Amino acid sequence: MKKLSRRSFAAVLLMAALAAPCSVQAAAKTEDQLIAELDGPNEDKVASAMLAIEKQFPASTKAFPKMKTLLKDNRPKVRRKAARVLGVLHADVDKENIKDIVAMVKSSDPAEAMDGLKALRGLKAADAMPEVKASLNSTTPNVVRDALRTLAVLGNKSDIPSIEPLLKHNDAKVQKDAQDAIFALQNKS
Repeated sequence: MKKLSRRSFAAVLLMAALAAPCSVQAAAKTEDQLIAELDGPNEDKVASAMLAIEKQFPASTKAFPKMKTLLKDNRPKVRRKAARVLGVLHADVDKENIKDIVAMVKSSDPAEAMDGLKALRGLKAADAMPEVKASLNSTTPNVVRDALRTLAVLGNKSDIPSIEPLLKHNDAKVQKDAQDAIFALQNKS
C-alpha cells in the first residue's frame, strides 16, 4: 500500500509540474491587454494589472499616461498602486503628477502616506521636499521612517539638521533610519 501511495503521489507531482508551464503561459497577457484592464471597475483587478505591467514590461512606458490619470482615482488602492509603479519604474512625471502624489503624502491614512513617500523616491521630485520634511513630524513611526528614507534619496546635506532631532526619537527604528539618512546625505557631493 505504501508503494502505491508513493507512486500516486509521484504521479500527481509529475502531472502538476508538467501542467504548470502550460497554465502560466495561458495566463500571460499582452501589455495592451493589461493596459485595457486599467479601465476596469474592479480595483483589485486594476491594481493587479499595474503590478503585472511593472513585472512583465518594466522597460516600457506605454502604460504611463494611463497610470498618471489613475493618480487621481477615487479608489485608494488604485491610486496608491499607480504611484508606486510609476516610482518603481522611474517614470518621467510632471508637476501635476508630483502634486497628486504629494496629496497622498499628506493623507491621514498612514498606508497612503507611506506609498506616496515610497513613490517619490523613484521620481524626480525635488518640488515635494517640503511635504517630505513635514512627514518627519508624523505621529506614525512608519510614516516618519519612510520620510527619512525618501529624504536620504532626494535630499542633500542641508536637510541633515531637520533629521537630527529624530536621533532621539522614542522608536529605535526611527532612530536607526535617521542615522542611515544622515549618513547617506553626508556622503552626497
